[in-house]
Amino acid sequence: MAEKKAKPATIVEEETVEEVVVAKKPEAKKKPIAEKKSVSGKTNEGHLLAAIGYVIGIFAIILYLLKPDDKYVRFHALQSVLLWVGVIVVMVIFGFITMILGFIPVINVLACVTGIVAAFFWIFGLIAALYCAWKSYNGEEYELPYIGEIAKKHA
Repeated sequence: MAEKKAKPATIVEEETVEEVVVAKKPEAKKKPIAEKKSVSGKTNEGHLLAAIGYVIGIFAIILYLLKPDDKYVRFHALQSVLLWVGVIVVMVIFGFITMILGFIPVINVLACVTGIVAAFFWIFGLIAALYCAWKSYNGEEYELPYIGEIAKKHA
């Protein structure tokens, strides 16, 4: 009988290679912050400048003079200037009244009251300026009563 040669058994291990496909998003061009537009269509730079104008009054005057083409910044700068000028005028008036009442011996206690009223008025002006700064930074054209109408007319 003929012997059959047996083939040696070979064990083949199959290696499974999983291909991981990573989908890459196309990279968008990054614009500088100054060029990005917000919902209102104004630049973020304009929002920031308008907000800073409320906090730093002299900066608002500079913005009003240096940004003749940006109505948004000019409006908020002028509104800030009018707000702070109004606060300063009232503070001077109350200071003068406080000084006069302080010299009168019988009613000099009223000098203290007018001084407290002046301090509350300054705090009110500060809160109004911070609120307007927040609104302008978020792109809203918030108008203060009386002052906003004047600022909108001349911006």
